[in-house]
Amino acid sequence: MKSIILVIICVFIGFVVGRQTIQEKVITKHVKGETIRDTITNFVPDTVYLTGELEYKYKRDTIYRDVPVVDRDKTIKDWNLVRDYRKTLFDNEFGKLSVALSVQYNELQKLSYSFTPIHKETTITKKRIFEPFVSASYFGNVTFSIGGGFFYHDLGFRTEYAIDGLNFGIMYKF
Repeated sequence: MKSIILVIICVFIGFVVGRQTIQEKVITKHVKGETIRDTITNFVPDTVYLTGELEYKYKRDTIYRDVPVVDRDKTIKDWNLVRDYRKTLFDNEFGKLSVALSVQYNELQKLSYSFTPIHKETTITKKRIFEPFVSASYFGNVTFSIGGGFFYHDLGFRTEYAIDGLNFGIMYKF
């Protein structure tokens, strides 16, 4: 009767110790998502501000001597010129956002953006350091044995009791 109680106590202690000794391995990866791209071409202004009315004052008796000459061809070429701007707004752990603008005729003609999101993927694997086990064996019609033991990481120790004696062993998990 004492041996049965001793076996039950050992099994309970092995169960409790096996549950409490768990090794965790945390792996964190930053995974790129699918790139989102779009181009906006039709812009309608929300609000147009008028600074005021222009007043022209004419003086017929004044003669201007150093009046700058306006180069109309250069002004028209500059007005027709297409200006492209590219800027990366951010490139960090959240992703990358780039914008491209095209300006012509003193107006925004095209706005393109490209966003590549990055999300954090964390994997936690738990491995038991101490694992108890119980075994039972039956050899032909001759003997019956019971036993148990534990694995510490991958190395195991076992004991087995049969009618003809006690057997000890060492095991290794692959």
